[in-house]
Amino acid sequence: MAGAALVASLADTVLAQTYRATRQVRGVWLRPPLDLIGPGSLDENLRNFAAAGVTDLFLETLYEGVSTGKAGVFNARFSFDYLQAAILASAKYGIRMHAWVESGFWQFGSAGRGLYNFTVNGPGQSEGNPEWRVISSATGLTGGDNPDWYFANLAHPGVQNKLRNYMTELAGYKGMWGIQTDYHRYPLDDITTDANPAPWSFDTFSRNAFMAIYGAANDPLLKAISTTGPSGTQYNNFIAWRKAQLTECARQMKLGVDAVAPRIEFSSAMFAVPSTSKCQDWGTWAANNYIDWLMPMAYGSTTSSIANDISIVNAASSGRRVIVGLFTDTTVGHPTLQAQLTRSQTSGMNDWAFFSGPTFAVVANQTTLLNFVLGASQAKQRGDLNNDGYLDSADWSAFRAVYNGTPLTVTAGNTRLNYNGDGVINQTDWTLFKAEFARWRFGEAGIVDQRSFDAFWQCMGNTQGASTRKHLYDFNGDGVIDAKDAPCF
Repeated sequence: MAGAALVASLADTVLAQTYRATRQVRGVWLRPPLDLIGPGSLDENLRNFAAAGVTDLFLETLYEGVSTGKAGVFNARFSFDYLQAAILASAKYGIRMHAWVESGFWQFGSAGRGLYNFTVNGPGQSEGNPEWRVISSATGLTGGDNPDWYFANLAHPGVQNKLRNYMTELAGYKGMWGIQTDYHRYPLDDITTDANPAPWSFDTFSRNAFMAIYGAANDPLLKAISTTGPSGTQYNNFIAWRKAQLTECARQMKLGVDAVAPRIEFSSAMFAVPSTSKCQDWGTWAANNYIDWLMPMAYGSTTSSIANDISIVNAASSGRRVIVGLFTDTTVGHPTLQAQLTRSQTSGMNDWAFFSGPTFAVVANQTTLLNFVLGASQAKQRGDLNNDGYLDSADWSAFRAVYNGTPLTVTAGNTRLNYNGDGVINQTDWTLFKAEFARWRFGEAGIVDQRSFDAFWQCMGNTQGASTRKHLYDFNGDGVIDAKDAPCF
């Protein structure tokens, strides 16, 4: 009966429907709420996300120079390992965790959070160094985008090494799906009326490193502070040098991830067209395979600007996956959520990340996103046989109800199950379905390894969250993670 019902449900739509091999990404950025449970808590946010069909959570993990995770490479923000707790909590709602790292933003307030990153702590201790700060050519002072912000110089080997070590630490978390580098740049121009739109970083290290290549007569502080006149050539050279150093920082961070878990998705929140001051050369990061996912922050005030950003990034993505970031916290000065989704789809984009979590505290926004992703115009994952937006035990059972070991000829109703297009539903198609199921549950590579088992076993005894969405590791669909799920591997 289940097989017949499946065939009937597919018969009217399967010929017109398009399918995708990769899972849909519907991500959301979130600053960690103080509480794990209760009003305004992480759990409440996760319930909202699940109701909207969100699949991925980008949890702010390094910001203002302290870590949401354990005390380690960076000081801890909380008295417990919030990041580990959030991984387990998110899995209850079928949501994957990404550590959102603000790589260049290391201090907030002149004597506040993150100051330790720029303080020498004694012999043999490398937690911080004053030389790790960015310095403005205009003022000779450190700083950032705003008066209370202080950026690290991502060109400095000490900064790069600390971030690489932090990537290794984060990649060691069981159940971590991805890590994202944000603020992977220099600050905004601090004085827009002078002739140097790229005033960062004129620190001693950067100047000496540049002069080691271009000669002692070409101190950037003297020769690279104006876009015009005699210093124009060295100005351009110093821009190129800083871009190359930020690219090297991305490479070092990727190496840190790959040292532990090469299949973790290393993404970047970036600008389609970075301002000159940022020195953000994401095209080279993509071309050199230092980044797996490009996530342009298409936060413009019109849908046409969103489409333009998508076009620019797709053209220079070098085959990296592109997931468009949309600003959805307010419609003041921005298109509605529906308008942004529609325009990004007509621009060929069906994967999104939304800034930010509070968007989905609004029930209407939950409904808008869920209806959009489940709508007929969306390319479906082939294995999502009941079209509910995710792969689970129901899809597994539905496939086996049609094919359970005996090959059968493709018809209009079951062609969706014919993965390899040979006209027969057989063991090859079942194997391909299981590989798709594994990619949905364990990562894009579809490999079930010790890391996958570790992520599963740490959830033993958990139940699904307060939602109809199944737990990420509830393979048999009974609402609890236990030994009965293990055979599904």
